[in-house]
Amino acid sequence: MASTKSWHVAKWPPLAWLETLIKLVALGIGMGTAVSALANANFALPNGLRLGQFILLIILSLGLVAAIFDRLADREIIAMVFVILNNLGHWGMVLAQSAATDLGNAIWLFAGLMLLGDLVKIWFIKANNFTVRDFPQRTLYILTSVYMVGYAIILLLEIILN
Repeated sequence: MASTKSWHVAKWPPLAWLETLIKLVALGIGMGTAVSALANANFALPNGLRLGQFILLIILSLGLVAAIFDRLADREIIAMVFVILNNLGHWGMVLAQSAATDLGNAIWLFAGLMLLGDLVKIWFIKANNFTVRDFPQRTLYILTSVYMVGYAIILLLEIILN
């Protein structure tokens, strides 16, 4: 069934823009790392703890594919553009992990900035009593927390690896 809601641009508060800016830096790192890794690609499945990071990043990325459908339902232009960039950055990091064995600080920076962005998102949700359609605010906290735990585990594995 097609939505009767028209596409629009919402008025986002400053905390939402702060979250977006932080995550855009991370997503730029993800896309840039993919481009660099592809320049001298040596495709192989990561092993050991890197495989754990890789699998976790795939799971987080799959959730963002699902988020595209949520943004389509909302029909908000800024959120739609952002979810596409979010997918490109996450899948870029997945691709980079499969194309190169040494990504330097890219994983650390990517996961750290995404975690920081999600901390700001929690603050934004609380401070603005933000909800999405008919979902309870608790759902937003749970979904955001799942991503925060995922990024924290990726960071913890990165600390162990280094």
